[in-house]
Amino acid sequence: MNRDFIARHWYASMYEKYENQTHDVDFVLKVLVEQTGNQPQNILEVACGGGRVCVPVAKAKHTVVGFDADEHMLLRCYRRMVGLPNICCYQADATISNWGIGFDVVVMAGNILINIASDMEYVDAQKIFIKNAATSLRTGGHLYLDFDLQYNPATYFNSLGESNYFSGTDELGTTGSTVSYGSVYDPVTQICAGTGHWELTTNSGEQIIISKQWYKHIPTQLQVYGWLSDAGFTIERTYHNYTDEPIPEPIVEATNRAIIWARKL
Repeated sequence: MNRDFIARHWYASMYEKYENQTHDVDFVLKVLVEQTGNQPQNILEVACGGGRVCVPVAKAKHTVVGFDADEHMLLRCYRRMVGLPNICCYQADATISNWGIGFDVVVMAGNILINIASDMEYVDAQKIFIKNAATSLRTGGHLYLDFDLQYNPATYFNSLGESNYFSGTDELGTTGSTVSYGSVYDPVTQICAGTGHWELTTNSGEQIIISKQWYKHIPTQLQVYGWLSDAGFTIERTYHNYTDEPIPEPIVEATNRAIIWARKL
């Protein structure tokens, strides 16, 4: 096994360990019940990862297709899918792949709009995600979009200093931690950038250091609404911070999570 395999396997394991919340999954299921009349839907989940969302959706009797670029995350999804004939997952890059057509619902959960991994300009990738969602839906189908919507991104993202967010040992015996040195937000470009590294020790005692530099485009409320409109969506319902309260327009300082239920015209 090469260093890249070891590192990516370790990260997938740690992601599963730490990103195991269920409140957002429960909210997806709640919205599907309320907005579809509790009828089984043909659903696509974009960037399904280890199946944290798509497997419970399949267990709720929907037919589910999921895809993700990371094979290490997908292997975890495959394990969760055992015994469920109404779900399938495959590997694909969301920015360059065909997502398929004819779905009743496209689910973009887990804040994927703010966590796209792509070589293209970040804002272009965000627009492509919205456009591809529209293309893959049948007329009258719906997009479930869940993402961070910050009132003041500078306050949230301008944070310098060393921190650690994932640490532990995976199934292969690799032990490690992720080290971050903070991030900076540029209000003109709306780009947040940060740097850090992974510190790993394999089961044979080999030390691996992998440097990490990242950036993301933080969209405004009006930008996301505009992308949806340009792609042929009309917003039917919004939810503020996983409650039945609509997203304030304009957003207020207390806003953190925005959920949008939009119909393809």
